[in-house]
Amino acid sequence: MQDEGLDVISERLDMLKNIALDMNEEIDRRAPLMDEIDSKVDQTTSDIRKNNVTLKQTITQIRSGRNFSIDITLLCIILGIAFYLNK
Repeated sequence: MQDEGLDVISERLDMLKNIALDMNEEIDRRAPLMDEIDSKVDQTTSDIRKNNVTLKQTITQIRSGRNFSIDITLLCIILGIAFYLNK
């Protein structure tokens, strides 16, 4: 009776060992793919950061140009009003 129980346990342990070996083989097979994905994610993150810096600089340049145009327009309006009031 005990021998039968030990045989069942031994069979189950062999099954678990085979499953673990299969899982290890699968992990070994997929490891290069995961490394490649990790590398691509790092590169993409770096590219996004560079693009964000460029975009921030572009937006700053556009805003400063727009502000300059608004300043000139307002200055012309104020000078026009001052000229009109001095007549």
